[in-house]
Amino acid sequence: MLRELIIEYGLPLVFANVLLECLGLPLPALPTLVLTGAITVSASAVTGGFPALFPSAAWGPLVAIVVTASAAALVGDTLWFWLGRRYGSRVLGFLCKLSISRDSCVSRSLDFFGRFGVRILALSKFIPGLSTLAIPVAGATGIGFGSFVFYDAIGALLWSGLGVVFGAMFADLVDTGLAYLDWLGRGAIVIAVIALALYLAARWWRRVSLMRRLRMARIDIATLRALLEGEPPPLVVDVRRHERRAMDPYAIPGALLLNDDAATQLAEIARDRKLVTYCDCPSEVSAALAARELAAHGFSDVAPLLGGLAAWRDAGYAVEPLIIDDARQDIAQMIAKAPSA
Repeated sequence: MLRELIIEYGLPLVFANVLLECLGLPLPALPTLVLTGAITVSASAVTGGFPALFPSAAWGPLVAIVVTASAAALVGDTLWFWLGRRYGSRVLGFLCKLSISRDSCVSRSLDFFGRFGVRILALSKFIPGLSTLAIPVAGATGIGFGSFVFYDAIGALLWSGLGVVFGAMFADLVDTGLAYLDWLGRGAIVIAVIALALYLAARWWRRVSLMRRLRMARIDIATLRALLEGEPPPLVVDVRRHERRAMDPYAIPGALLLNDDAATQLAEIARDRKLVTYCDCPSEVSAALAARELAAHGFSDVAPLLGGLAAWRDAGYAVEPLIIDDARQDIAQMIAKAPSA
């Protein structure tokens, strides 16, 4: 049945599957590309075997599959690019809420952009968890549309081309697998559902374990505000990554911007002084991790800020602009605050 479906509706099926995946739906398109490539070669093969790597009759359809998949990817990616350009971190926050690894999804994307810039788009579709987020990050960081299209098109062609070529090269093996699936019937669906459930359960358990390790008392905005008006005030510590600060160059007034060498930065701070760490990540994960690290350095009273910078803003309190230092100027030029809506 699957073979007949692909033979009958191959290109529309490929376009729809790739587009839906690029829009963020959990419908992986790579298996469809592999199957379509394999079935195309099998259907085009001449009797008596393969005279070359692929039968000549299959080249046209294989190229059509790659072009169709690449076009669908560009359509979906362009939509996310402009959403990222217009709405910035709000789009990233929305995508992270849909992600299983929402605590690290943006930071991972920023890691890659900080190291490789827009060139990472040529490979992002091969990196799990990066393929969807990399596109709105590209828009939010002010990358030019022409550069985006160039590298995204390269990535789409590489990704779809490798999937189709892999299926074409192993057409016999794929045919055997399809025959086995036909024999299993509905049992194949049951196996796939069980495998997916086990995968989701494993990812969920990893998140639960992380949350348990980082379980500690948070301090809310009202309490922090009251403490800041007292004497001595707590030291507020911004633990966001440099790239996140460059995307949103504002901080709680008076906050210490923690860098990579926290021990040296805090060497003169009394170990009994109250510290409040904050970030702009889900569940205050980065702030809680930093609080644990500071406690390990001897600070006796450290607490993450509940809700982070977003909660401070939502409460109506002022933020102060940041000046990106010269050492980070290259990142600042690439990662700019997204234009407001």
